[in-house]
Amino acid sequence: MRPDFGFERRAWTLIYLCLGLVEGGTAAVMVRALFGDQAPRVAVDLVLAFVSSAPAWSNLASMAYARRAQGRPKVAFLMPLLVAMTVCVAALAFVPTTGLGLLLFFVFYATARLLWAGVETVRAVLWSVNYPTRMRARITGRITINTSIVVAGVGVALGWLVGQDGPWWRLALVAGCACGLAGTLAFRRMRVRREDDLLLAERARLLEGATFGLDGMRALLARDPAFREYQLAMSMFGAGLLSLTPLMVVCLNDVLGLPTFAQVVVTTSLPIIVMPFAVQPWARYLDRHRVVTFRALHGRVTIVAVALLAAAVLLHQPWLLWPGALLMGVSLAAGSLGWTLGHNDFAPRGEETRYMALHVTLTGMRGLVAPPLTMGAYHVLDSVHKGAGPFALALPCALVAAGAWRFQKMHRARPTPAAA
Repeated sequence: MRPDFGFERRAWTLIYLCLGLVEGGTAAVMVRALFGDQAPRVAVDLVLAFVSSAPAWSNLASMAYARRAQGRPKVAFLMPLLVAMTVCVAALAFVPTTGLGLLLFFVFYATARLLWAGVETVRAVLWSVNYPTRMRARITGRITINTSIVVAGVGVALGWLVGQDGPWWRLALVAGCACGLAGTLAFRRMRVRREDDLLLAERARLLEGATFGLDGMRALLARDPAFREYQLAMSMFGAGLLSLTPLMVVCLNDVLGLPTFAQVVVTTSLPIIVMPFAVQPWARYLDRHRVVTFRALHGRVTIVAVALLAAAVLLHQPWLLWPGALLMGVSLAAGSLGWTLGHNDFAPRGEETRYMALHVTLTGMRGLVAPPLTMGAYHVLDSVHKGAGPFALALPCALVAAGAWRFQKMHRARPTPAAA
């Protein structure tokens, strides 16, 4: 049976009504708004940094998920992960706004993101086998349109509700989780095209000795220098972007004094609402070009977006936030496609899961390290000279520029218009 694209898009839209409640930027603003006065500011900001980058560092679990998913039916594997994630998000509605509540918020949030990491790892395999290469990016883009609108809308609503008195933000969490559970139950009907052939190929790879531990990761990088170079560029580029969001949340609050609602709009909702308009042009471009060519153009756009956001803070010019956030949305549209599909340009058939697992594991490593370090740099600079903390924004700007330069270098070394 062929997969039903329309059904899949509806199911993911419902699931994202739940996931949008714990999107990195939205959750980071919630941490500052709900717990900012309940613990030392450095501790709150470190939790904020980890929460903001949780969509990245949670992917450290991807190797374990990839190993467990090999040779097993994919939909049956995903169902318990989606149900457990929904329960963890619902639990956030019941945490107290105290120091203990900050700890509980982080535990439930981190668990939800770790569960979602497994969903993303296996979902990429579904898309790689269900949809042909010539149209895969466009179909993924159409799903992204729905989910982006949902995440942006949920973020705006939750950002406004957190700033209001009363339990309204808690009720919103419960309602979103009910939608997520409905989408999860509907997802049971999802079909995987030629799944028996896929499972046979995966089992054959396992019999050949394919592994998903650190040794397997090193071996994969050693034998595939092109993918190794791509991941080096991604590490720089991604570390810069992951470091930017928590610093922006802190600076929008401490430097520019924006209300909670505006912080969510700038860091999450506005960039995400732009994605549906930008994702299809990017998808058509990716369908015609290799991912390194795609990333070279993506890098140039991202440099401008990051520079505008940093300048808005450092020059105390809030109006620069809006073009910066809009361009960041254009960048995120490209990033969502490249992150989900880029490894397919390098992976042989049957190894898609391993390549994706390696890709997201490295994403997790930079998400675990870069944001806390840059947040630490913010507080160190501020302690040395009051008001100097925002200059820590130079770090993510430099990292993004370095990664973009390496993408451009790879593109020039391998110029080709053809998609893999």
